[in-house]
Amino acid sequence: MELTYRCPGCQQVNRIVDPSPDRPLVCDGCGQTHSSAPQAIRNGALQCCPFCGTEDLYIQKDFPHRLGLAILVAGFAVSTAFWYAMMPLATFGVLLATVFLDWILYHRVPDVTICYRCLSQVRGPGSNPERRFQPFDLAIGERYRQERLRLEQLRSEQRG
Repeated sequence: MELTYRCPGCQQVNRIVDPSPDRPLVCDGCGQTHSSAPQAIRNGALQCCPFCGTEDLYIQKDFPHRLGLAILVAGFAVSTAFWYAMMPLATFGVLLATVFLDWILYHRVPDVTICYRCLSQVRGPGSNPERRFQPFDLAIGERYRQERLRLEQLRSEQRG
């Protein structure tokens, strides 16, 4: 299992392999230490976020969204060129190839588990035990987004 988190002090992204409660999370940038949640991993299975302890986690495909969009745009552009050249079979062939590539990637790319609160990511075996965590829920995501905005507003008021 691998944990990727953003340091609250310096905002640097850090990675740690096999996070455990007895091993503190140390930022590579500023050296700030953060203890991981003691109940986060039980019997090799993720129970809650190792960084903040929140039980609200969701899954998504561990695939760069920009690359997926680039594949889609390239398929559309090539098929449009074939359509303009009045080659309908080639047009539909490119569109079907794009769909087939998307289907293959969807079934080959593993999931990543993400925390709604701190946006930490957990990858690898045991990150979604028994399909416990579900895909992104907009209502839960908005609740935590509002929480992050309120915290940032309080921090800026304390500074100024």
